[in-house]
Amino acid sequence: MAGSGTRKPWSLRRRLALGLVAAALLPAILFSAALLATQWRRDHQNLSAALDASVRLNAGLIDDFLESQQAAMRLLAETLPEHPEDDGIRLANVLHAYPAMIRILVVDTGGDVVAIRDARGRELAQLSGLGRNEDWFLAARDRFRPYVTNVYHRPAYGSEAVVGVSAPILRGMEFKGAVLAAIPVESLMRQSAESAARSQWELLLIDRDNRVIFASHGLRFRTLGDAGAAGGALARSAATSGQPVRELRLGGLLKGDALAYAQAVRMRNGWVLALVAPRQQLLAPLLPRIALLAALLTVTLLCVFGVLGLQWRTLGQSIEALAQGLRGYVLGGRMDARRMRRLPGELEPLAEGIEALGERMNAAYAKVQQVLGEREQVIAERTESLNLAVSELSLQSRTDALTGVLNYRGFREACDQVWADPDSQPLAVLALDIDHFKRYNDLYGHAEGDVALRRFAGAVRSALFRSGDVLARPGGEEFSVLMPDCTFRQAMQAAERVCARVREADISHDATPSGRLTVSIGVAARESDDADIDALLKRADAALYRAKSGGRDRASA
Repeated sequence: MAGSGTRKPWSLRRRLALGLVAAALLPAILFSAALLATQWRRDHQNLSAALDASVRLNAGLIDDFLESQQAAMRLLAETLPEHPEDDGIRLANVLHAYPAMIRILVVDTGGDVVAIRDARGRELAQLSGLGRNEDWFLAARDRFRPYVTNVYHRPAYGSEAVVGVSAPILRGMEFKGAVLAAIPVESLMRQSAESAARSQWELLLIDRDNRVIFASHGLRFRTLGDAGAAGGALARSAATSGQPVRELRLGGLLKGDALAYAQAVRMRNGWVLALVAPRQQLLAPLLPRIALLAALLTVTLLCVFGVLGLQWRTLGQSIEALAQGLRGYVLGGRMDARRMRRLPGELEPLAEGIEALGERMNAAYAKVQQVLGEREQVIAERTESLNLAVSELSLQSRTDALTGVLNYRGFREACDQVWADPDSQPLAVLALDIDHFKRYNDLYGHAEGDVALRRFAGAVRSALFRSGDVLARPGGEEFSVLMPDCTFRQAMQAAERVCARVREADISHDATPSGRLTVSIGVAARESDDADIDALLKRADAALYRAKSGGRDRASA
């Protein structure tokens, strides 16, 4: 059992606090997490649906635009004269009708440029063999088909990155050459790029050779550059017409290497168009919700602690009231009914048990008092008989019959004995006076006043710890304590204890501001120039007067 003495007692308050906090916060946290997860999934689904619709729409718009430009080239090829180098006006009219085109060139059957027209009026060189080995020329010569080129850049014709749309020149079934219109990437992608920017998305267009035709500002690619592994992943996941678009979560697309969601479709000409949404787009709407839920949890926690604090205070006050009642019973008092009515219902059985115990204690105390009264009567009878023979001895009785402490004569004898003892240094005296005791007798009667004097004497005795301390009742409501071998500081501490014990006795006194009996105490200690004990007693009486003048219920020096 040695170890049991060192174990800390468990705390009901701490256990209750932890239980309430867990009961309040755990469901709130789980609900908040479920709510955030549901919102995340809903936002993700909405984003995926929006990306799907937008990428399909933009791919269709670009395809339709290129086909319209290609139709213009087919019409131009059909209407060109035998010698197109002499018909620059026709080329200029087409450029005017289709402002997206920056230039048109005509090649002969060997791929040499025979006519060229620039939308900006620049003089351009007619290069020989320009289209001889290029895909658009081979498609026109070998398969008689129109063609959309990959992205390219011809330094001889300017700094623009362009794509081309071509058509064969046929006379009957005979190949006579081809026409090629160059369309700047900016003109091709302007509308789609602006649409993506309004949704805070990024746009990427990759040609059939995995080269970048267009990349919006937030992407880490550049036009005409290789799209790399990310471009290959997009090309492999790109959906064709009628297929569901598969979403990818990739790094390496955005500047800064942030993760992004991307969806890609393969266009009719083999290009891959991808829309890229930064993952931050999904996180940003969650932050206000997280802040709101955190605020809600904080308010919940504060409310829980507020209720706990109120309950702890009520519990503490109730326990203190029960403890005060018990201390009152110890000294023959009763439990204050008004205070008990303020107890919570859960503590009423405990209060009733304490009251029943107190009644039994009071009954036992009354029996003891009865026996003491009978004994006092016997003593009184015997004393009366002895007084006939030894009246002088009766007059010298040293004990107060009511309280059992020394009377004035006994107190004086004790004072003289202590003063004459050369080993009695130091020495202190307490002068006690019950506050407003005359009012007590007037209000409750002298019989209750005698009971109060006995309870008061018991309270004072309980505060005196030293065996040599002498308690006396010189008269009325005045008491004195002689304290041999006691310093002034120790005497002040004893006086404070006496005041506290009298208050704790809880002797009701409705004629006082506090509603209970209190005491004022004067404290004095022997000084080197004291001639006799009376000088010490006078200083104690003067200190008692200061205690009463200072408001009573206190000790003063």
